[in-house]
Amino acid sequence: MNALEILAAAKQANSRIQNTIRQTPLEFSATLSKRHSAQVFLKLENVQRTGSFKIRGAMAKLSKLPKEVLEQGVVTASSGNHGAAVAYAVAQLGGSALVFVPNHANSVKCAAIERYGAEVQRYGDDGLVTEIHARQIALEQHKPYISPYNDMDVIVGQATIGLEILEA
Repeated sequence: MNALEILAAAKQANSRIQNTIRQTPLEFSATLSKRHSAQVFLKLENVQRTGSFKIRGAMAKLSKLPKEVLEQGVVTASSGNHGAAVAYAVAQLGGSALVFVPNHANSVKCAAIERYGAEVQRYGDDGLVTEIHARQIALEQHKPYISPYNDMDVIVGQATIGLEILEA
């Protein structure tokens, strides 16, 4: 995809997700601006519905899936934020999710994933091992694997942050 295609895709994603995410504040940081001799602004995605920007990509991807696919369920791997985003998104869209996390994943983040309604399973001591396992389970169960980073729909969903920055 070239830059114009990415921009068009981000605008399409934004129209699909705008009712389920928060438009987050863009705040000027006097401290960082002074330190770096520049005007520095912070996009406060920590106030997003799931506490991070990951909801943008998860919602952008999942909102494109047919209802019957969502109802069958999706699979993902995460150390926390992407898993919570997928769990929140499928709950909003009427689906289910199985989220694999590494054995050492933060228990607070795992609890958030479960609170949004997804099933959490711990597997592996390394994120890559967890992801490979999750992809295999998705394949075996004939369910879509929702990548936290290697999917164009997820990427353009994250790019909606840039649209908000441009508008601000």
